[in-house]
Amino acid sequence: MGRNLGPRIRRVVLSKEGLAHVERRGSADGSFELPFGRAELGEVLRSLVVWVERGEGRTTALAFDAPEDPDAVLAEKKLRFEPGTTLRGIVHAARGRRVRVAGSDGPIEGEVLGFEETTGGQGPRRWLLLRTGAGQIEVVDMASVRQIELADPALQGSLDVLVNRGRTSAGGDGRAVRVVLAGRVEDVRVLYVVPAAPFQLSYRLALAGAEARLFAFALVQNPLEEDLEDVELVLSSAQAAAASSDSYGRGDRQRDDETENATKLERTRRAHGQPATIRAAAPLGTLVALAGRAPERIDEADTMDTEQAAAELAAAAAAEPREWVAEGPVSIPRRGAAMVPVLAASVRVRKERIFREGAGPSPDLVLCFDNDTGVRLEEGRCAVYDEGRYVGESALGAAARGAPVRVSFTKDPGVRCHRTSRKDTTFAGLVFEAGGLIEQRRVEERHVFCVRSDHPTVVDVVVEVPRKDGRTLAGEGIMPIVETPRATRFRVEVAPRGEAKIEVREAWTETTRLAYESIEPGQIETWRASGRVDAAQIDVLSELSRNVEEARQFESERVRLDRDLVDIFTRHGKIAEQLAVLRDAGPEGALRARYVSELDAMQQRINPMEAEMRRLRDEADTRRRAAERALASLARSS
Repeated sequence: MGRNLGPRIRRVVLSKEGLAHVERRGSADGSFELPFGRAELGEVLRSLVVWVERGEGRTTALAFDAPEDPDAVLAEKKLRFEPGTTLRGIVHAARGRRVRVAGSDGPIEGEVLGFEETTGGQGPRRWLLLRTGAGQIEVVDMASVRQIELADPALQGSLDVLVNRGRTSAGGDGRAVRVVLAGRVEDVRVLYVVPAAPFQLSYRLALAGAEARLFAFALVQNPLEEDLEDVELVLSSAQAAAASSDSYGRGDRQRDDETENATKLERTRRAHGQPATIRAAAPLGTLVALAGRAPERIDEADTMDTEQAAAELAAAAAAEPREWVAEGPVSIPRRGAAMVPVLAASVRVRKERIFREGAGPSPDLVLCFDNDTGVRLEEGRCAVYDEGRYVGESALGAAARGAPVRVSFTKDPGVRCHRTSRKDTTFAGLVFEAGGLIEQRRVEERHVFCVRSDHPTVVDVVVEVPRKDGRTLAGEGIMPIVETPRATRFRVEVAPRGEAKIEVREAWTETTRLAYESIEPGQIETWRASGRVDAAQIDVLSELSRNVEEARQFESERVRLDRDLVDIFTRHGKIAEQLAVLRDAGPEGALRARYVSELDAMQQRINPMEAEMRRLRDEADTRRRAAERALASLARSS
């Protein structure tokens, strides 16, 4: 006889948080069992709630298989027997205990001494040895035994352990929760949560002109140890609130971020505590507290990204439900999976061709429509069919009700685009500072986009130009249709098998910081010719440049004199060394006299050279200070 599973499953809510909320309800006649996997039992016990909605019966207990390893428990109690040795093992475990044996010769009662087995020509024979009285041993042929009654209570308990743990061991990782129900009830409710694989959504978009059919399918797995038959299936993308403590009084657990699986397990463990209300007639989804919503992925290249639009989308998404309901009852085999249809709606679509630099010469073919399906679309893959022919696949992003949706699914080889550019740089002005000046240059780059079409009809192509910080984009005789922080789009119409061009001007300012020592007269004349610098400022810059140049010349002359002076001192030192060893008479005396004359000449040159070097240093310092004062005056006047 199979297990009594009690009221059948009526509703299952699968969430993206890795949970399955199960609701059972119906009549029950006495106790029933709920099958689970060993790893699920902890979550079930933390969330399980049972109550009688209608009927005279009542729930008296919730019994469950211990999550421990049954084979380890049997081995610990010496009740784990190899196949074919169970009878021998039971008799061995019952040694010294009282049993009652019912055989062909009538009942025999005694204490078990042991078990014997002999072999012969007609096969093995088994004997049970019992002590039936003082000094009396009864040998019982097991072939005639039909029943062994365990009279000892302790032995009876061991038999219960053997049966219960043996059943659990035979079931592998299966476990059961037994709802002990006294009497018959017309309506009993059972709610619990089990871990489950998150569902995944995928879409199909079938085009037929300007109309399209949008289908959504959910890939779901049955996480239960039983078949799902004709159940209501709900898919929820709302995030469950984490309970501060579970039903056993344990505090918050720290989330384990080491691996994705560990994160999902932690979310599952923290997701539910003891329900505050258990007799609510509301559907199961109302028992889930919403802590917020998952952040949406917004393709900034495809949508208007302004603060107002983002706020409106966020408010709309927060106000709408985050659930999908399968169309009709769903049946999924135990631990099986299925693709469940959850949406079929008609939308009006339009095709756009978008050319992006670096993505090849052919533009992306994009389908655009408003989400008029009445539900919030979640992220998922989308296969596209055009007039019954498969044409591509792409990602469909999350979209609130009424929000625009864009699906880029393939390229249009009938259209080719390319870009040529020309850059011009002009002087824009000067900014004066105390330590130098900043030269500003206006840079303008003109991009010409050429679009060629092989189509026999007029086509529109959207040219997307990336935006960079500090730069402006403007079309020549054409207005942008969309501007985002990352790109500006322009629409160009191309005649049948024709060509069209648009020009986009990109402008920005470049700057170079110059120290006043590096300013050249040629630069000053260029600035004067531009007409963008005040004449008085040009005059001050010219004076500054002259002072800098004169200071540089004075410093150069001082450095030359300094080198000459070093040479003189070097020569002076060598001559002094020679005079120390030369005699006053003879040829050495003549040489000595010449050296003395040279030393006098050197001494006469040193003093004027040192004075000239001091003068040159002072002149250079005077010119530099004058240049600094000129630059400071420019900084004050700017």
